[in-house]
Amino acid sequence: MRRLLPAIALYFLLGIVAPGDTLRLSPVGRLAAPYQYNFLAWEITHLPAKWLRWAGEAVLPFRPNTDIPMQVVERYFRLEAEVRQMRERLSRTVAAGGPEAPRLERELRELEQRRDELRPRTEATLEAAISSVLAEEGIPFRVGKVIFPPVDFALDDPPTVLVVSPRDRIVMKEQVYLRSDISTREQEGLEEAVLGREDLSALVEGVGGISTYPSMINPGDLRHAASVASHEWLHQYLFLRPLGQNYRRSPEMDALNETLANLVSEELADRVVARLRGEPVPPGRSGPRETTPETCPPGAFCFGREMRFTRLQVEALLAQGRVEEAEAYMEERRQTFVREGYPIRKLNQAYFAFHGTYADSPASTSPIFGQLQRLRRSFPSLAGFVHALASVSRYEEFEGLLQERAPAP
Repeated sequence: MRRLLPAIALYFLLGIVAPGDTLRLSPVGRLAAPYQYNFLAWEITHLPAKWLRWAGEAVLPFRPNTDIPMQVVERYFRLEAEVRQMRERLSRTVAAGGPEAPRLERELRELEQRRDELRPRTEATLEAAISSVLAEEGIPFRVGKVIFPPVDFALDDPPTVLVVSPRDRIVMKEQVYLRSDISTREQEGLEEAVLGREDLSALVEGVGGISTYPSMINPGDLRHAASVASHEWLHQYLFLRPLGQNYRRSPEMDALNETLANLVSEELADRVVARLRGEPVPPGRSGPRETTPETCPPGAFCFGREMRFTRLQVEALLAQGRVEEAEAYMEERRQTFVREGYPIRKLNQAYFAFHGTYADSPASTSPIFGQLQRLRRSFPSLAGFVHALASVSRYEEFEGLLQERAPAP
């Protein structure tokens, strides 16, 4: 019963990112309806299952488990890497019409089964480590000895997202969550339908996680999982505070929420992994992370510099009303990125609207990341930094806090 009460209390968090009323779909929503992700079905499957599994293990421990938790975690992520490699190999084999596809499919199912057997203990071990680090930092609310919201996530394939932007400017107009198994052909067909019927720029893109409850976390490797789980937990925490409640108030508030979650989760991830491995936190990673400007040798193609340059050029063209020219330029630049080893499927206004929400992304021109870094240095603790930002309800309040604590040099 140690976490049952907070879990019940957190049921209201199911609506954090759940789609709106499907009876009042927008035109874009109607186009995407055949591929739309069913959050309710996912919650019905995963939320009760996690708590019932915990209750069953606590009440009826028929089989003692002598595995060391970190050994389970390491095995899980090794198998996860093998599953991803096998999927890629199978995809190439099927595309080439290779006769060994059935055998590879059987091997893939066996790998997935072995991995999935380790998933519950891996999730529980990671949840405990993140909870411990958060409690030490003093960030969460407390309900007795339990942190609130409790850290709870599922290692699973999160949905993809259809992002829509006007063509004459870069701004997030709408997001629709889609199934993770939508094919590339279906993605491009949907994007073309939105462009042709609604005259809007559209992009279907993958995400690392979704802050449902439990959160959906794309596993990746151990550090990635620790970072994304911390990121999504922070969104759940902020949902109860003014900053999260005003997430959609403006593009600046969107960027403030997402960039804060990125900055905090990066600061936490190394500590979580070190705790799991019983190692000290690496030197220089026990406080706020510093980023140095990208060094780009003469004649080298550097992604960050080139993407930021592209964004600035596109904004200049759009400001002059040269929409078709901006779109032709983006396609030309996309082909350049691909030739340089960056397989960007589509580069358009929606791409920049989505990736630009994260102010620490090269696709962003927002000053918010640098401002947050400067503000973080003014707080001796991570908790003080998070609590101060959590109370912000408008971007102007953030600017005031920044001017008060960390004015620009």
